[in-house]
Amino acid sequence: MKVSQDPIESAQDLHRRGRRVEAESLYRKIISGNARHPRALSSLGVLLCETGRISEAIQYLERATAIEPIPRDLTNLGVAYRLQGRLDMAAESFGRVVEVAPSFPDAHLNLGIVLLDAGVYADALSLLEEAFKRGPDSPRLRLALARSLLQLSRPQQSLIHAKRAIEMVPDSAPAHRQLAGALDACGNQVAAISSYRRSIELDPSDQGAHSDLIIAMLSNPTFDAKAHFAEARAWARQHAEPLRKYIRPFTNDMNPERRLRVGYVSPDFRSHAIQQFLVPLLEHHDKSAFEIFLYSSVERPDQETSWYRDFAGDHFRDIRQMDDAQSAELVRRDGIDILVDLALHSAGGRLRTFACKPAPVQISWLGYAGTTGLDTIDYRITDPFVDPPDADLSVYSESCLRLPETLWCYSSLNTELQVGPLPASSAGHVTFGSQNTYRKLHPGVLALWARVLREVKGSRIFLYADEHAYERLRQAFASEGVQPERIQFGGRVSRTDYLRRYQNIDVGLDTFPFNGATTTLDAAWMGVPVVTLRGAWSLQRAGSCIAQNLGLPELIADSEKAFVEKAVALARDLDRLSTIRAELRSRLETSPLGNMPRFMTYLEAAYRDVWRRYCATQYGLPQP
Repeated sequence: MKVSQDPIESAQDLHRRGRRVEAESLYRKIISGNARHPRALSSLGVLLCETGRISEAIQYLERATAIEPIPRDLTNLGVAYRLQGRLDMAAESFGRVVEVAPSFPDAHLNLGIVLLDAGVYADALSLLEEAFKRGPDSPRLRLALARSLLQLSRPQQSLIHAKRAIEMVPDSAPAHRQLAGALDACGNQVAAISSYRRSIELDPSDQGAHSDLIIAMLSNPTFDAKAHFAEARAWARQHAEPLRKYIRPFTNDMNPERRLRVGYVSPDFRSHAIQQFLVPLLEHHDKSAFEIFLYSSVERPDQETSWYRDFAGDHFRDIRQMDDAQSAELVRRDGIDILVDLALHSAGGRLRTFACKPAPVQISWLGYAGTTGLDTIDYRITDPFVDPPDADLSVYSESCLRLPETLWCYSSLNTELQVGPLPASSAGHVTFGSQNTYRKLHPGVLALWARVLREVKGSRIFLYADEHAYERLRQAFASEGVQPERIQFGGRVSRTDYLRRYQNIDVGLDTFPFNGATTTLDAAWMGVPVVTLRGAWSLQRAGSCIAQNLGLPELIADSEKAFVEKAVALARDLDRLSTIRAELRSRLETSPLGNMPRFMTYLEAAYRDVWRRYCATQYGLPQP
């Protein structure tokens, strides 16, 4: 006589064979008869997790581990917590596995990955290295090691693990994306871009990898505005177009003169370079005419996030855990009239939320002077210097909304540091410098700067770079006839110490095609003029916008030859350089770049103008 199968075994058999509806029904029946059946509770939790019902899954897994905290169930609970973004609880669950069963498969790896997600990189690496010692080796472990090492500015070691992961799983899109990041950090942009393209080819749905590619292209001089536009449009076709189904008619009040609701969307409401532009802007908004909302997708909030949260009060929205359709629905419920993207394709940006068109007027600003590629973003904010009247505007999917003087307004947010005397006066030599990210320092930039150094005997150059980049940069200068001892380096420091470095720099040198913006304005605040090479499109005109607004057009070069001549002329005229240094901070403060009330008059007028245009189109009237 055949013995009937235990109900839990029958349910798990159904589960294994993919008959989830029947398995779920049987699991629930077992639990209804025995609310403390650990196998049924944990198995149902796993099934719910597999079908995307994470909150309910956690309830059952918590019940199972409370009865019998075995490593398998603690691991499943940790996975569910991680999927829900509850990293502290995931770390606690995985940590219990490491504590009670350190030899359990992937115990150290799982905890290490959660710590990586939480930004605790050194502790994560320690756990991952322990997992590597214990074995077995795996692509997942190699990618986690590569990721942690890259975050800790050890890209050469990251490269080793990323390459090994690809050897193990040649068609892994995440492995090629991780390799691309390591190659980019090592200064090999060409190979990085190739790896990003391979990652996208393997997984066309990965919008983050595609945005990474666009960002990597910004610093590469082989790509012009048309190439950037084509890539941004390709991104939009692949990742934005599918979300058009979420676009709905608007119900906003069409009164063109009423108080408007403006929403700013950013992953960088934290300690970040946008603070110098955004904080004073928010403080100067006319609250009687504009009601401000902040939509934050900050991965790891910090003290500065608290400032933004306090500023916005009950208008602060944390959308990090929302998908794009959900965040768009929140914007609609808030009745936002004008929604402003502050990131474009930068890491953590939410362009897919904008693809859902949750606000009648959508604008891109501040991230960088490029294009999003999205039809659903109506305008990009610019000015007459970044996009002059004869500029080719066909390389933008958005209409250009030109402010009359400058597209940014700056505040150092630091009042404790003073402009010091010209360093060359006491050092006996001129020091050039750049604190732009070293990823902008491609061979063409370094070769041009080397020409300047060769012309100014005994001069030095200070560069912002992590330690791993020192040798690459030294070799690049050596190949151009500049001795290694003439190059000085400094890595990541506090903002105050970063600004203090300008007290040792006489003349700044701008990068191209991706000009500096915040770094150039920081330099001006500390009395350091920056020589810039103006180019054919917006990305390479930020420096000229700043110089023109400072009343120093002589800092703008239209050719590499002129760039060298201007930098050398400044270095040889210490009296002129001292005068500029003494005047530059006050120039900045009194210029359009430092006059926030004046800037806000123009920006808010532009907001009102585009709202009036929108209202006019809704009523079928001629646009104002």
